[in-house]
Amino acid sequence: MYATAQPARTRTRLWVLVPIGGLLLIAAAVYERLPAEVEPPHIYLLCREQGSLTLIFCVIALIVAVAGLACAIALVHLVVDPPARFTAPLVYAAIALTAVVGMDGLDHLGAGIAARTQARYERAPASTCQYPMPAYEETPGWFF
Repeated sequence: MYATAQPARTRTRLWVLVPIGGLLLIAAAVYERLPAEVEPPHIYLLCREQGSLTLIFCVIALIVAVAGLACAIALVHLVVDPPARFTAPLVYAAIALTAVVGMDGLDHLGAGIAARTQARYERAPASTCQYPMPAYEETPGWFF
């Protein structure tokens, strides 16, 4: 009977903290974006609803969902089969950080579209606006 050496994986179980940190980072970014929780949002009043702003909102929501799912899968993966190298945990952390930066960037892009739209309709006659007027709320982010 041959005895096989079992690799020591007790130290690598600490890598589980990386996706947990990613989940906490995503939760903090979502909490930061809740209206009036941290800083009041910048509100842009628009005369017409912009389809591109709806698309930006949907993409931001999709990014949050995918990043949260990736961190949850990472957590299960690292608990079930702890890696011997640090590559996998760093990839999971990069996914979470990319999601947070992406949310800030898309919100900043949406605010630019909303500001240009608001400025264009402020110069137009008031009769062209719909009532109630749609609004776009830009919540300040960490990166943009």
